[in-house]
Amino acid sequence: MTPRYIAIKNGDKSYEGKPCKEGHTTRYVSTWECIECKKQYRLDNREHNLKYFKQWHIDNKEEQIQYRIDNNEHIREIQKIHKSKPEFKKRRNEQDNKRRQEDPVYKTKQNLSRDVWQFCNLRGSKKERRTHELLGYTAKECNDHIELLFQEGMTWKNRDEWDIDHVKPQSHFTSIDQLKECFALSNLKPEWKDWNMSKGNRFVGSSEDYPMIKKEKNDIR
Repeated sequence: MTPRYIAIKNGDKSYEGKPCKEGHTTRYVSTWECIECKKQYRLDNREHNLKYFKQWHIDNKEEQIQYRIDNNEHIREIQKIHKSKPEFKKRRNEQDNKRRQEDPVYKTKQNLSRDVWQFCNLRGSKKERRTHELLGYTAKECNDHIELLFQEGMTWKNRDEWDIDHVKPQSHFTSIDQLKECFALSNLKPEWKDWNMSKGNRFVGSSEDYPMIKKEKNDIR
């Protein structure tokens, strides 16, 4: 059996074949093309290809929408297989971690979404709407509120050293109907991690003990 036939039988996408003009041996199973030469060709023509495909998507928008409708289940199955691959998960986690470090609003959005989901789940309910719809404010508005309450030394650059704390802990809210009250901006404040960990789920003070501290708009942190 030829190397290509063996690769087809094993379900591989590439195989080792005869060298191309450049001396490369790895080829695509489906087209026999040299993988390295194909990659170089794409790099050399990247700008042209991007322009072409951008225009193609604009000219064929309706056909693409109809294709997704007609092949919805097939597309979802392909996406599910793709997203289950270890290399995809690794790349996605790396991109997510990088964005969380660089974008404070994105990190707050992710944290709020996770916390709201847990709040609902622990109270026998489901998170059926988007986080900002359930809470009545966006991650950006939450960050603006938290920044007004920064303690000395707090910045978005040292976000890993402090938490967004609940004045009245989540454990004190036992009903799903108390979701908005639990996550109200007036119940959120920044606290250093060490102090927050030592506090546990004790109710220390009230939201009235943490008045909004007005700052100048040009106070950049």
